[in-house]
Amino acid sequence: MRNIFTNLGGLDALVFTAGVGEHSLEICQTACEAFGFLGLKIDLDKNQQQPVDEDIATPDSVVRVVVIHTQED
Repeated sequence: MRNIFTNLGGLDALVFTAGVGEHSLEICQTACEAFGFLGLKIDLDKNQQQPVDEDIATPDSVVRVVVIHTQED
């Protein structure tokens, strides 16, 4: 998987949405840690607050990490 992203030149943003993406702190944190080699850094305090429609990356993260509320209707 690492080769896919480095061949593409990295990742601009990682977006979490829907039930798991909005409410599973562990999945967000684990996914972000897996992309650390791309310069992605998650703000653990923001992640613990279960943010909605917010960027939870640290200011020095190369990749933005956004949690977006799903409007399924």
